[in-house]
Amino acid sequence: MGAGGGAVPGGSPMAGRPNERRLGILAIPLALAVFVIDTFTDIESAIAVLYVLVLLLAATTLSRRGILRVAAGCGLLAVLSFLLSHWQDMDLSALLRCGVSLSAILITGALLVRDHESRALLVRANGALARSEKRYRSMFEQARVSLWEQDFTAVMAALDALRADGVTDLAAHAQANPGWARQMGALIVTTNVNDATLELLGAADRTEVLGPLERFLPEDDPAMPQALLALWEGRDRFEGRAQLIAADGRVRTVLLGISFPDDGIGFDQVVVGIVDITQRERTQEALLAAQAELARAARAATLGALSASIAHELNQPLGAIVLNAQACLRWLRRDPPDIDTAAKAVDRMIRDGKRAAEIVQRTRGMLVKDARCDETIDLRQLVEEVSLLLERELSAATAVLSTDFAADVPPVRGSRVGLQQVVINLVTNGLHAMAEAGSPRRDLTVTVDSPEDIQGMPQVRVSVRDRGRGIDEGSRARLFDPFFTTRPDGMGMGLSICRSTVESCGGTLSVHNHAEGGAVFEFTIPAASTPPSIPSPSTPLPSTQSPVAPLAPARED
Repeated sequence: MGAGGGAVPGGSPMAGRPNERRLGILAIPLALAVFVIDTFTDIESAIAVLYVLVLLLAATTLSRRGILRVAAGCGLLAVLSFLLSHWQDMDLSALLRCGVSLSAILITGALLVRDHESRALLVRANGALARSEKRYRSMFEQARVSLWEQDFTAVMAALDALRADGVTDLAAHAQANPGWARQMGALIVTTNVNDATLELLGAADRTEVLGPLERFLPEDDPAMPQALLALWEGRDRFEGRAQLIAADGRVRTVLLGISFPDDGIGFDQVVVGIVDITQRERTQEALLAAQAELARAARAATLGALSASIAHELNQPLGAIVLNAQACLRWLRRDPPDIDTAAKAVDRMIRDGKRAAEIVQRTRGMLVKDARCDETIDLRQLVEEVSLLLERELSAATAVLSTDFAADVPPVRGSRVGLQQVVINLVTNGLHAMAEAGSPRRDLTVTVDSPEDIQGMPQVRVSVRDRGRGIDEGSRARLFDPFFTTRPDGMGMGLSICRSTVESCGGTLSVHNHAEGGAVFEFTIPAASTPPSIPSPSTPLPSTQSPVAPLAPARED
């Protein structure tokens, strides 16, 4: 082992070594002086105890082995001095003094050896810590991912104060106090960032970024309440999608990852990792817009082809009806009228009318051909699936979808895909309604329950409530009519198809305004225990009915 020593705290090792060496050199004359005084004077005391000072001075420059050698040397000097001065008149008092001196030398040497080992261990630990800190700083600075060091101490104090005030539901507290999350953001202080963060925010240097986080947070970003909720619940990590305002005012969409201390301390240095996904989001939005436009064009083309097909197929029976009607008039205008021949013409008209009705029913069956009521469906599970499918749309609209499920809801029979599209259409319409109304509270409530039996048949009801302006009286009557829409880019077929899908499963679809604002769309379907009787599209209508089945009211909001 090399010579020990180490640096004085706060100074450098090179600055401390000359002083240590000078103290070590003083140990030699001090040892000689103690030996001379102990050997050649008549002082009746344990002078050899002063060898402890020799050990203390020498230990500043010696290794562990060197300390042991000096301790052994001091012990030999003490014994030699005792023998030289008390060989002729050795007594018990002198022996006790010699024993005390040797004990002091041995104990001091042992303590110095242990201290030397502890100091060496501490030096190694400090060296390892310094190297680790250097590696961390190197990774922190050179990482291409945006890294932040932030102080959450004030935030934790504020959360503790809320607990002391009796707050138990932080989500409800945040909803009741819209500006609270932003106030908490002002308590988060950024203490350090890397170069990737400066590039992300478009800042010239770190001084533009360090300080309160509030200035980089949009007004309505839901990530801050979610991160605070993770802190409140004691989680050690939070990951989510957030938005940041850059130095030039641009809004950047990012993926956020925060590692919280799991030991309850260290909140003054919380590491936050951020990945910029703004370009990816823009690309995805452009792709979705292109897909939506393509789907719209496909629907328009399908509608055109369907219209041409209907016109082509209806042309012959309608033309035959017109010809038979003209013939019937001619036979009736004869003098005398030919009643039998006119009656035959009317029979042919009825026949052709039924043919036209069958064409309409068959075409309607094509529109809802996926609505085969042959699957057993739990509508509560279906709503949960829809909430996952629309997660991105809800996030983009800064809206929240909450569910309210009754405990005992029977399953229904229907088309899972068809009913799923119905719920998606109703939820999407609610998002559009709240966006157009500029509603400050954008939350949708989907309720699934089992109302009272209708005509002895158990039912299942699904209600979708928005917080928009509601439905005006002028539009409500035509809401479900085909091609009626309140949106400039709508085709007016969504709600019409929704009602057709629900009715094909024996259910009903309706709408009304909520007493507290907004609209409520709800559909009711018989429970699976009493499957509905669905007429075949090709089944001729009874003669007492109109030849053409009336179209169901519909709308796409």
